[in-house]
Amino acid sequence: MRIHAVVVVFVMLFCAGPADAQPPQDDDGWSLSLGAGGLFAPSYEGDDDYRLSLLPNIQIAYGDRFFASVQDGVGYNLINSDALRIGPIGRVEFSRDEDGSQPFAVTGERTSDLLGLGDVATTVELGGFVEADIGPLEASVQARRGINGHEGFVIDAGLTYGGRSFAVGPPIIYAFGPRIKIVGDNYNDAYFSVTPVQSIASGLPVYDAGGGLHSYGFGGAVIFPITRDNRISAVMIGGYDRLAGDVGDAPLVRLRGSRNQAAVGFFLSYKLF
Repeated sequence: MRIHAVVVVFVMLFCAGPADAQPPQDDDGWSLSLGAGGLFAPSYEGDDDYRLSLLPNIQIAYGDRFFASVQDGVGYNLINSDALRIGPIGRVEFSRDEDGSQPFAVTGERTSDLLGLGDVATTVELGGFVEADIGPLEASVQARRGINGHEGFVIDAGLTYGGRSFAVGPPIIYAFGPRIKIVGDNYNDAYFSVTPVQSIASGLPVYDAGGGLHSYGFGGAVIFPITRDNRISAVMIGGYDRLAGDVGDAPLVRLRGSRNQAAVGFFLSYKLF
């Protein structure tokens, strides 16, 4: 499965933007939240068919320095002031299997669009991030490089408007804003190029996908506290992205999928400590 449709959509809210909306953390000590929910998203990046998947939601943090989650990866705030955060980050982009298998999917049929294109192995991406607060706005940039798998570089950038509403009592946390994604040649080559051998096996025309602008879009997240102590909360996410450049022109997208990519999800989370 390409949980990239999970990690780039459950996040992609993807990466540099609204998925960063998080409940306030304690200044010191460890915190752990567990949960699960459903995500309705394309079965692979570029597909026009959607599937509902049931996914875990795990978040671990140590104060306001260390964080680890499915959404945000694993990172550490080396520089951590009220208006600026800089540090290293690592993420995992799970494999895309040509047989279309998705172990967490609960609806929809397994896609046959990828047959003949080969598997793309699970990739560990390492890099760094910068986040800067300007009033209610947060500008964020992540730059990562795959050390295996696609072996390409990825840049996620976004501008998020966030805040809290006390209209119904307990604070409702919200964040939304635009984002873009830029990738290198190796990234697009792994997922969207079609070699002569793959062309014969898949029926798609030969295509050499170069790097550049990958996508641009908009996403949002809202966190609703369910209990007064904020231990149980609900998270709603949604977003839309338009595939661009060589990705949007790729035969896999033009002939079997769509440049328009959307996702919605609902998750419950319980804070153990």
